[in-house]
Amino acid sequence: MKIFRFLKLLLVSVSLVLIVWIKPWHSILSNAQVSSKPIIDLPTRLLGTSTATNALLPDWSRISFSTMPAIGESGSINVDGIERSFAQGDTPDKYLTLGDIDEALQPDLLSLNTIAQTLNYPDLETFTLDSFPLLGQQTLQELINFLPSLGQTKAAEFPPIAKLLQTKSPQTNLDRPLSEIVAPNSALGELKLNQINLSSYSVADIPDIDTVQLSNFTGWQNTLIKDVPLLNSLPLASFPIGLTSSGNTVARIDFIWGKAEKRRQRTVSGSDVEGFAVPCSGQSCPYIELDDLENSGRNIRGEFEGRSWISGIYQKVEGGWGCLKGVNGGKEPTGRLPFGSAFKVVVMEPDEKTDTVDTALFFRFKNICGATPYFIGPVPFMTYRVNAPIFIGAYNSTAPTSTQVRTQQSNIKTGG
Repeated sequence: MKIFRFLKLLLVSVSLVLIVWIKPWHSILSNAQVSSKPIIDLPTRLLGTSTATNALLPDWSRISFSTMPAIGESGSINVDGIERSFAQGDTPDKYLTLGDIDEALQPDLLSLNTIAQTLNYPDLETFTLDSFPLLGQQTLQELINFLPSLGQTKAAEFPPIAKLLQTKSPQTNLDRPLSEIVAPNSALGELKLNQINLSSYSVADIPDIDTVQLSNFTGWQNTLIKDVPLLNSLPLASFPIGLTSSGNTVARIDFIWGKAEKRRQRTVSGSDVEGFAVPCSGQSCPYIELDDLENSGRNIRGEFEGRSWISGIYQKVEGGWGCLKGVNGGKEPTGRLPFGSAFKVVVMEPDEKTDTVDTALFFRFKNICGATPYFIGPVPFMTYRVNAPIFIGAYNSTAPTSTQVRTQQSNIKTGG
C-alpha cells in the first residue's frame, strides 16, 4: 500500500512538472505563429523583394497627407508672433504648411500642372481662384514678375484682374498692357487679387499660372497643404523628394516590457539633436526589446540583441532648433526617423498582457529661422506583436545626422 501511494504521488508530481514546463513553450510557439506581422490599416509593401522577414512598410506611393490617420490631440503655439494650431481629428494636410515639409519633400518645386499630371487630373479649370489662397495673396506686380507674358497683355483679357482694377481704380484704362498700368503707379502694383471675391473665377482665368513653381509665390512657406489644389491628394512618394525608407535595417521584437522597467542604457531611440541611443533612467521606462532577425541565441550576440526602443510617452528628449527650439519646453517624445525628417516614429504604450505595442507619428512646425521639436501628435501608425519584424531605418547610434549638424550651426548663429 505504501509503495502504491508513493508511485501515485510521484506520478502527480511529474505531471505538474510537465504542465509547468510545456505551457511557456506552447505560449512562445503560439506567439511565433500569430505575431509575424504588424497590424496596420494603411496600404503596405514588403521591404525589398524577400519574404523572409515579412517586414511590412507603409506604401507611400498610395498614401497622401489627406489619407493619413487623424491626429489624436489638439494644441497650439504662439512664439514671437508666430501662431500655429492643430485640432484633434484633423489629417496632416490641415495643419502642416509647405514650409514644415520643405526640407523633407521640397513641395515648393511643384506647380499646379505637375501635380495634376502626376494624378492624371484632366481639368484644373474646375478649381476656383479662392481654392488657391496663395495666388490671391500675390500683388499685381508679383504676378507680372513671374509671368512676364501677363504684363504684355491687355488687362481686360484677365477677368479677375480687370475686376480688381475696376473696383479699386475705376478710371483705369483696361485696354492697355498690364505692365503699363501698374508701372507708373506703385499703388496699383501693390493691389492683391484677394481684395475681390474670387469664387466666380477659375485658375484658367490667369493663363499659365498653373506652370509656375510654388517657390515663386511670395509666402509659399506659410500655405497649408490643403490650400494648394490637389496637393493633399499627391502620394508622399511623388513629391520632388519622395518619401521613402531611410536605410534598410530591420530588427525583431523579442520582448515587450511595461512601465515597471526603470533603467535602460542600450537604446536605439532618441532624437536628431541628442542622437539615437539616449539612455532611459526615469521612474518608468517601458520599451520594446529588439533582437537580430536570425535570433541566433546568446552564443552569437548581434548589434540589436538586447537593445531597447523606449516609449515616447514616458521619455522626452531634446528636439528642435533655432527660433522655435523652445516650443514644448524644447522636448519631444523619444523615437526614430526611419522615413526621413518629415515626421518621427514613436513607440507608445507597450502592453505586456497582450504582447502588443502601438506606434505613432509626430510632426513639427518649421520656418526659415527654426523648427519646433517633434511634438505634434499622436497620429496612429502601426501596431506590432512580439516576434514581428520592425523597421529601424538607417542604424547609426553615434554619428550625428545632417539635421543635427544644421541644428547646432543654427543655434550658434541665432544664439538659440
